[in-house]
Amino acid sequence: MPKTQDAAALAEMPAEPVQPFREDTFRGVITHALRSGYSFQRLDRAVDAAERATPLIRLRHDVDISPIMALRLGEIEHEHGVAGNFFFQLNAETYSFLVPGTLAIIRRLREMGHCVGVHIDETLVGREEPAIASTLDWVAGQIVGIDRAVSFHRPSPQVLGRRYQRFVSAYDDRVFDPDSYLSDSRRSMAFHRTVMAWIDDRRPCLQLLLHPEWWCGVDSLEQFWDMLRARRTAELRHYMIRNFPNVFSPILAEEQRTFGL
Repeated sequence: MPKTQDAAALAEMPAEPVQPFREDTFRGVITHALRSGYSFQRLDRAVDAAERATPLIRLRHDVDISPIMALRLGEIEHEHGVAGNFFFQLNAETYSFLVPGTLAIIRRLREMGHCVGVHIDETLVGREEPAIASTLDWVAGQIVGIDRAVSFHRPSPQVLGRRYQRFVSAYDDRVFDPDSYLSDSRRSMAFHRTVMAWIDDRRPCLQLLLHPEWWCGVDSLEQFWDMLRARRTAELRHYMIRNFPNVFSPILAEEQRTFGL
């Protein structure tokens, strides 16, 4: 079940979603699930057959664009006492994995009890267990503590349903069922009503993929692009001034801003 390309998703963002992608909408999904008897599970633990028949949810977040919004969703989940699952991409071009800001977000998410793993790009790492396990070992041993879980970016058919021994994949058949999997890709207007209906029906063993960037509170492509461009420009400015102050300080003013994306 390959994921939709981000460019296509942005191009098809509706101007006025039926149910706005907002923090209160996200909170509503969590509270409705809790009141309906659902538990929230981490993806680094594959449940047994009996548990797979119970009302449980794995909240999954593939961080393609916005670590800032990943942290915000993690804070909301923590406020409600539930655990989420966050997967950061090593080679994302919309943010940098190795910078202090992203690493601090990863540490904070794990402090709150969330599962944090790597969003694997098969074109970079491949799909075979030794390469992926070595990547996880390197990140955990040299860069930042992470958990033994991965999701795949635009997964190939070869990883769907596949079990690995040294880590859990979000597409492992013990945690992934196409009939109980729902994604907010393209900011689908059907997402909210579908997940609420599934909860009402007590559909078991749900995996919900919410991309953090879609929940940043904007409803148009122009707003989204402006926010992303402003953040990346500020990050580049900060890097140049910090590393080449004698050259760039006279022409680049340092900005003290916060960003919502």
